Amino acid sequence: MPSSTLDIPRWVPPEPTKTSDIDWAPLWTLDLSEIRGENFTEVSESLVARVGEAFHKDGFIYAVNHGLSWDEVLRQFAIGQYAFNAVTEEEKQKFKADILRTGSFAGYKEMGHWKINGVKDKIEQFNVVSTSFSKEKREASFPPGLKALIPEIQTFAKFNHENIYRKVLTLLSLVLKLPADYLWNLSRDPESKGLDLLRYAAYHTPSKEDDQALGGVRLQGHTDFNAVSILWSQPITSLEVLMPSNEWKLVKHIDNALVINLGDCLQFLSGGYLKQTIHRVIAPPEDQAHYTRLGIFYFAFTNADVPLEPLLESPVVRQALSERAEGPDFWAENRKTGERIPTAGEWESLRVRAYGQQGTKKREDGHETEKIGGVEVTLYNDVQKLKKDELVQLAQQLQSKALVAGA
Repeated sequence: MPSSTLDIPRWVPPEPTKTSDIDWAPLWTLDLSEIRGENFTEVSESLVARVGEAFHKDGFIYAVNHGLSWDEVLRQFAIGQYAFNAVTEEEKQKFKADILRTGSFAGYKEMGHWKINGVKDKIEQFNVVSTSFSKEKREASFPPGLKALIPEIQTFAKFNHENIYRKVLTLLSLVLKLPADYLWNLSRDPESKGLDLLRYAAYHTPSKEDDQALGGVRLQGHTDFNAVSILWSQPITSLEVLMPSNEWKLVKHIDNALVINLGDCLQFLSGGYLKQTIHRVIAPPEDQAHYTRLGIFYFAFTNADVPLEPLLESPVVRQALSERAEGPDFWAENRKTGERIPTAGEWESLRVRAYGQQGTKKREDGHETEKIGGVEVTLYNDVQKLKKDELVQLAQQLQSKALVAGA
């Protein structure tokens, strides 16, 4: 990958936790080098079957052998660090994401935009949308201090889309028994038609009061809004995935590896066969509590104009729809009311605007729900803790009734 002449401070990875009793999420590891050929369409049937099982069951996997060296990845973390430490607050405000008006994260997301139970988040982001690299948009997308880094940022974004994302789409197309390039053909040309988002994020440490109020949750349990999410693994132990057993389990760091999960768009397109993964961010172990968690994420989408209708050409999709307990049609209410079935771009905009804005209602199971684009969207809380609290409350009620009866 090209490197600019701009000399910026190196990023020094935090020390991994020495906590020994963590029950790690049992995630499968994909070797990306096993996807071969000029167009990444040469892949074994056994690998397709294994990927299909992982994304149907858990929705989260590790991936290795992506093609970049650890030094190249460390350079990207250094760029992320620089985007927060070397850009003034005045410049960040000038390039602030207009989230509620535009439904886009493009630019800086300041701390406090999201809330959980009234508590403001401590997450700062610099988001680069794939269409930001055009000559017309660069001036409005990058602060002056980052302009020398644009070639590196752009090359890294393209690598995520054209290599990692494309390989995953090959596998998923074959899982759905579609031509190997089917999903890729819905995702070409992100710089002109796409929604892809390269995100550098800094998770700052909240106050003890805020952490206690939320039980250590720093980003509420959610599904991603896109098709495929690529997380570049870093050592802070904070990411949790909700496993099929309904247990939150932490994701372990692996040097120079990726953590990949699926989002809403592929769940809709696959008729529910491919799982949109529920995950959250919590406070790290005590020996990592003093670190700021620096993250790099690539949120890959289909093109903005792709309608989120199930791909009925796929026999796997048709079978999945027929077996859905909720009914075969995700968009039944839209068809009934005449409300537009959203495209990928419209869905992204709707979810970006709504997330963290306290528009949800709590369900009986303790989770929170909100209707977006005609469908129910859920934000996930600590169900096990809620169940425990409910049992305590029930015990107190029974004890109170017993005392009254005894009196």
